[in-house]
Amino acid sequence: MDGFRDSLLALGVPGLFLIALCDSAGIPLPGGVDVVLLLLAWQEPSQFVLIALVAAAGSTLGCLVLHRIGRTGGDRAVRRLDPEKRRWVVRKVRENDVAAMLVAVLAPPPFPTKVFMLVAGIVGMPWTRFAGAIFVGRVVRFTAEAYLAVRLGDRAFETLQRHYPTIGAALALAVFLLVAVKWIRKRRRLHAAG
Repeated sequence: MDGFRDSLLALGVPGLFLIALCDSAGIPLPGGVDVVLLLLAWQEPSQFVLIALVAAAGSTLGCLVLHRIGRTGGDRAVRRLDPEKRRWVVRKVRENDVAAMLVAVLAPPPFPTKVFMLVAGIVGMPWTRFAGAIFVGRVVRFTAEAYLAVRLGDRAFETLQRHYPTIGAALALAVFLLVAVKWIRKRRRLHAAG
């Protein structure tokens, strides 16, 4: 797999797209998308936004593969999970599918991102809502990472490794707050109309 990843990396930005697609579709590649994205953004600082968008597009397409697997037989894929964890993920996706997807793509490892993608398919989340949420979340994450690479150069990976749990938690909290504000506004409108 190292040779395959290196071949894709030699392709530059198109290789990043393919690495992001494979990684998000459940084909793990050593180093993952984040390392390749940091390297490319550091090498081409003027292209960091394009690099982030390409990675987000590839990742979104890969996640759509998992969503489709979830729709066509995902119960078998998540059957190995602890039943309590599986029920928790299903409940979160059903309660607020978009927020669950945003948190899943922003949260730091070892968050079970791929399980959320499969469950979104299992519960029938419309693919357009799913793809939109994934793309927005990935754009936020990858743009922040690419900007970090531009600002910190070769220290970006070390900084990201050291602080990603905090960064990821802050991003997930921001999504939670956004959902809470939307919920409060909706309740106020319903109360005013009632």
